[in-house]
Amino acid sequence: MKKVTFAILAHVDAGKTTLSEAMLFHAGVIKKMGRVDKEDSFLDYDIQERKRGITIFSKEISFMYRESQMTFLDTPGHNDFSCEEFLILNAYKTT
Repeated sequence: MKKVTFAILAHVDAGKTTLSEAMLFHAGVIKKMGRVDKEDSFLDYDIQERKRGITIFSKEISFMYRESQMTFLDTPGHNDFSCEEFLILNAYKTT
């Protein structure tokens, strides 16, 4: 089985969450695509994230897609939370 780990890195409001929702939807992980402005995106489940409309905490999700084990790293884009991005990417770099 092929294993793939990937992340989307971009500045705030670049569409990372929208792209993440579409990717998870098309992979069959979620049944409905959420939206930041509707406060129902799948990976931004923290109350602070939903109210502010931004990703604050890094997260990871693993799923199967076409016989490959995919691990997706969701990272915040806002500069105030860049430490979250650094921590999750550094953790995967060392494994």
